[in-house]
Amino acid sequence: MKISKNKELFILGSSAILITLFLFFIDEGNYNFNWLEEPFVWVIFGIYAIPIFLGQLFIYKVFLKNSRSTKKIMLSIFGGSIIGITATVSILLSGILT
Repeated sequence: MKISKNKELFILGSSAILITLFLFFIDEGNYNFNWLEEPFVWVIFGIYAIPIFLGQLFIYKVFLKNSRSTKKIMLSIFGGSIIGITATVSILLSGILT
């Protein structure tokens, strides 16, 4: 089954947003979405969501470029999310610690 390019980007983008929403939901043990009212938090949301999406896209385009597997999207979502979250946290921590 072949997925169109726009649909692939939509799936990866949506999953990056959902993963980031989940991370913000569980952040600091509040388990709520009260942060939605804070304008600056949306900037931080983007700082997390964009690298997650780029990590997913990287896995999809580079590592799984020649793969014909039906699990290509799922592997990209999970692998790319791990790469994106790790890169974001590493960059943020290196900035704080220096």
